[in-house]
Amino acid sequence: MSRSRVSLPVLFFLLLAAAVPAAAQTKGTVTFGGLKNLEFVNDYYDGGQGSLGSGPAKNFHLQFTSNAQAIVQASKGGSGNFINNPGSYPVLFFQTGSSAVVTPSDGVQVALWFYYSAIEPGTATVYDGPNGTGNILSSITLTPNDTGCTTYKLCVWTPAGVALTTPAGSIRFSGNANYLAIGTLHLGQALPTSTVLTSSPNPSTQGQPVRLTAVVSSTAGVLPAGTVIFKAENAVIGQVPLVNGAASITVTSFPVGSTRISATFKGASFATSSAKQVQVVN
Repeated sequence: MSRSRVSLPVLFFLLLAAAVPAAAQTKGTVTFGGLKNLEFVNDYYDGGQGSLGSGPAKNFHLQFTSNAQAIVQASKGGSGNFINNPGSYPVLFFQTGSSAVVTPSDGVQVALWFYYSAIEPGTATVYDGPNGTGNILSSITLTPNDTGCTTYKLCVWTPAGVALTTPAGSIRFSGNANYLAIGTLHLGQALPTSTVLTSSPNPSTQGQPVRLTAVVSSTAGVLPAGTVIFKAENAVIGQVPLVNGAASITVTSFPVGSTRISATFKGASFATSSAKQVQVVN
C-alpha cells in the first residue's frame, strides 16, 4: 500500500498559511440606534460609550471626531427637525466645525454607502488613510435634496456610495454645520442593484431578430460595472459586459411559442440582481 508524502518545505508552508488569520476589515450596518438625542458618538462603536453613557454598541472599531453627534427626530422625543429617515433611527450630524470624520481602524473593502439629507451642498470624501488623511479614493457630491419639505426641514434621504478597489481608511462628511445629516452607514457591503429586462419586438415571428436589453442600476447612486448573463429556459445564450449601465444581445433562434428568458447581473463590489421575461414567438 502506497502512502502520500508531503515534503517538509510544503508542509511548513501549509501550516504557516493555516496559522495566519484573514486580514480584519469593517463590515456591517451602522444605524446610530441606541444613541440619545444630541449625544456625541465618541467610542460608542469602538467598545466604549457615547457622551451620555449609551453603549457600548456592536464594536465596529469606528472612531469619530469629537464633534460627531447623534440626533433623534422630534416625533420620537428628540430635537431633530427631520422625518422619513431610514428605519427612523437617529442620524449623524455636527453643530461645530465644517466636517465630521469616521475612521474604521480595520479599513473598509468592497464598497461603502449611506443615506444623506442636505439643505446646503456638502461632500463625502473617502481616503485611504485614517482621520481624513492619505490619498483621496472618491469625492461624492451631496447635492441639496430637501425640496418640498415644509414642517420639517429635512424630509428627503438620498443614497450615495462608492465601489472600492482600494481599502478605505476614513470618510469625511463636509458641509455647513446643522445643514447636513447622515443616515445609516453600510460598510464593507456590496452595493445593492436592480435589473430590468426588456425584449423587442415582443411578440415576434419565428426567425425574427429579438433584442434583449438589461438595464442595471444601483440604489446607492453608483453606476454598476460587471457582466450580464442572458438565459433562455435556463440555457446561457450570452454574457455581455455592462456599458453605461446597460447590456444587450440579439437572438434569432427563439422557437414558436413562449420562452422564459432572464438576465442576471454580477459584478465586483455590487450585489447580484436578476430580471425575468417571457418572449412570445408566433
